[in-house]
Amino acid sequence: MAVYKNENGRGYRIVYRNPKTKKVTTIRTNDSGEPFLLKKDAKEFELIYLNKYKNINRNVTMDELFEKYVEYLSVQPSNSTKKLRSWYRNHIKKPLGKRKISTISTSDLEKLSREMLEKNYSINYINKNCANIKTMLNYAVSHDMLVRNNAANFKPLKKIKSSNEVRYWEPYQFKMVIDSIPEVYSKSHTDPLYIKYFLMFGYLTGCRKGEQRALKWTDIEYQGNTGIIHINHHINEENKYVYGRKNGNGYSIYMDEALLKLVKEMRSYFSGFEGFKRNGYIFPSLSKGFDYPIGGHTPVRWMEELAEYNGLPHITYHGLRHSYVCYLSSKLGLTVYEVADRIGDTVAVVLEHYYQFFNQSRIDVANKITDKTDENIISLFDDDD
Repeated sequence: MAVYKNENGRGYRIVYRNPKTKKVTTIRTNDSGEPFLLKKDAKEFELIYLNKYKNINRNVTMDELFEKYVEYLSVQPSNSTKKLRSWYRNHIKKPLGKRKISTISTSDLEKLSREMLEKNYSINYINKNCANIKTMLNYAVSHDMLVRNNAANFKPLKKIKSSNEVRYWEPYQFKMVIDSIPEVYSKSHTDPLYIKYFLMFGYLTGCRKGEQRALKWTDIEYQGNTGIIHINHHINEENKYVYGRKNGNGYSIYMDEALLKLVKEMRSYFSGFEGFKRNGYIFPSLSKGFDYPIGGHTPVRWMEELAEYNGLPHITYHGLRHSYVCYLSSKLGLTVYEVADRIGDTVAVVLEHYYQFFNQSRIDVANKITDKTDENIISLFDDDD
């Protein structure tokens, strides 16, 4: 159902489209024949209408909804139902499991947030839990188990960020890491070149670890003096190769000169390995070959060992993505729009996570305004004689 303003601009109407018969019903008055003069009047009657006429089982509990939702997710391999069950068991089942979903509201999520804060859970984790509950309730609405999501207006907790929360290496620090690889791994069973290529590729693309592990040589397309890397898959937490990226649709990276040179060197290097194949993984398992991706923990261990050796702050592998954004914004001066396109994120996400990298561009904007501001505008602020 939806509420719209009437064609004549006065009052509101309700439009209901039956999902089974496809029949459209337009409601312009309440049961007393009075028109909906205000939008809130139409919204209130909309709820009454749904409760009265929609064939909904009003006794569905949160436990029952969760099982149906997990069953729905099981056909989407990129979702970890094992992790979801753990989350539900640890945080949701006890306070909400036996409750009817029609009774769960914004106040319940607010109470849950307060309780989790008292137990010292991070704000990010708390917001993720509440978002999961809202998603499940939206699923219930779309599958005729619930008339309306009464928790839809819950606002996530706000987190005050500090500039040191995004951990990364500056370009000179990353160079230290790369230069030290031959010495650190001189006696390793792993060829130092493999390690160098893996870390440099992560830095020069900003790929997430799961996306980089999932790349195959067939994902690289050459076009004249350049090329495109298509990122359409990732290796999930259950070590499965799945379609799509962790946070949504795929995207493409047009290779710059340095990245293109790196990829060509990598191709020459790996093609000399026994079992190399065109449809094999770009970064294969060190023990199983090109039909299997490199293990998820191995790059993490390399990062820890190299940080320790060089006396650098320990960062996660995802920290290379942060480092790349630092390089693009602080050193190359790319705008937030260009950075967002390059790493396959939205402008909003880039500003939320990397706002401190764009301070100089903000200063530059202020200086441009100062340089170009008309004297007549400035004179408006002068005191009268």
